[in-house]
Amino acid sequence: MKPTEYPEKLYKYRSWTNEYHQKILTENQLYLASPSDFNDPIDCRIGNNYTLLDSDEKIEEYAVIITRRHWDSVIKMGLDPNHEKKRIISELKTNMNAVQNGDDQNTFKMQDKHFGILSLSARFDSILMWSHYADFHKGFCVGFNETKLRESNLFGKGGPVGYKDEFPKIDPRDNRTPEKSFLQTHTKAKDWKYEEEYRLTKLFFPNEPKPSDRIVTVPTDFMTEIVLGLKISDEHKNEIVKIGKEKGLEIYQIEQVPFEFKLIKKPVYNTV
Repeated sequence: MKPTEYPEKLYKYRSWTNEYHQKILTENQLYLASPSDFNDPIDCRIGNNYTLLDSDEKIEEYAVIITRRHWDSVIKMGLDPNHEKKRIISELKTNMNAVQNGDDQNTFKMQDKHFGILSLSARFDSILMWSHYADFHKGFCVGFNETKLRESNLFGKGGPVGYKDEFPKIDPRDNRTPEKSFLQTHTKAKDWKYEEEYRLTKLFFPNEPKPSDRIVTVPTDFMTEIVLGLKISDEHKNEIVKIGKEKGLEIYQIEQVPFEFKLIKKPVYNTV
């Protein structure tokens, strides 16, 4: 069942001057980016917060959890699990900063290598996003059916990004749950709220994906429409409209509402 807060349509802003961006229309391709490619350096950088282990009891509980989690590996390496537990406790008590930094580096390196994230928006009318992601309003965006994308089995999990003033606190003792993973990939600073971002993710594991592995091809009926930028050239408009008509898609043109800081879309081609 579709959650009530999920949008009906999702939009991907693109530039027609970029040959890879064109493939969203010419070849139905979507790209699952690594977090290392994001323009926000804090995005997908929510790790365990070891300052929450603020008592001897919590530190020991964490050490027990980790030792049990890696019990078989510890045994295979010829180590004593009890000694390993004591080592973890000692490290946390004597140099928690080093433990924090090491865990952050390992976590974020793993995410960069093995996570694929498709960023979309519930909005087609963001003045800022047309500027940032669609060639300064000279590009286009493609609308998609949210339910078809989410239920396609082409991705792992999907949902709207949550925007917060306070940085999330993840207790290292928490289990590795889908909820924890979702929090890490779908939480951003409130400054980005205007984007109304929605993400679909995929975990590539155990092997690190090649760039070609990050490409997902979707059926044309996942697409709902094409929206042309306010300043798109006639040449690019004609090329995109031709493809849109061949695919049987609704096509719109962005216009400014007179005397307002507001964008609307006007029909260019209607399939009905």
